[in-house]
Amino acid sequence: MSKYKKVYRDIKAKIDRAVFMANQELPSEGELMQYYGFSKDTIRKALSLLEIDGYIQKQQGRNSVVLAHDVPKPQMLSEIKTVGELNPTTSHQVKTTLTDLYIVQGEAELMRIFNVNEQIDFYRIGRTREIDGERVEYEVSYFDRRIVPFINRDIAEQSIYRYLESELGLEISYSEREIVFRYANEEEENAMDLGQYNMVVSVISTTYLADGRPFQYGSISYRPDKITFASTATREVKNK
Repeated sequence: MSKYKKVYRDIKAKIDRAVFMANQELPSEGELMQYYGFSKDTIRKALSLLEIDGYIQKQQGRNSVVLAHDVPKPQMLSEIKTVGELNPTTSHQVKTTLTDLYIVQGEAELMRIFNVNEQIDFYRIGRTREIDGERVEYEVSYFDRRIVPFINRDIAEQSIYRYLESELGLEISYSEREIVFRYANEEEENAMDLGQYNMVVSVISTTYLADGRPFQYGSISYRPDKITFASTATREVKNK
């Protein structure tokens, strides 16, 4: 894990545990450099990521201030998190159900994204997610079997990422994402309780390991009233 991400995760954890309270100023960059033993550039990268994710607000000429956060948290656009990590204290009943698990090969989109020929195969995993008894999410994921050689029902219905990190020792680094608002397809209509909605919010992503290799491609489709994305945008005011 990169140094700035270590700082980011540690400060974020302290904010989540209320070690740093809402509206409290963080230590100065110099104090954080001394505490973590990293360079100013590393500290600034960590603070910038915390600001992007809405945890802090940087102030010109002053220390960064912690912003208030509600629980459960919305999906932060710059984070890769499981449902359990997003809402560890949620009072909602969440259930993941495996709908299909099989091996595919020769699919043009996968061959293009992973830059492979038709001989390379992938796990295709379909999962629905119920929240308080309603199926409001449908996920389809493809995993490169050269990197992830084995997945079974138990793994797929629990946390695949926990298995990849804890059992296989993989270091998951980043994800490229595209968010699309579109009409639901037949597969989604059968897998989800869409009710009055005929549209979904689809997040299409390719996820990479720390060494730059893509290992997962797929999409998560959400019922529109059951998903919120959050980010923080900043505007740089140039001196006149």
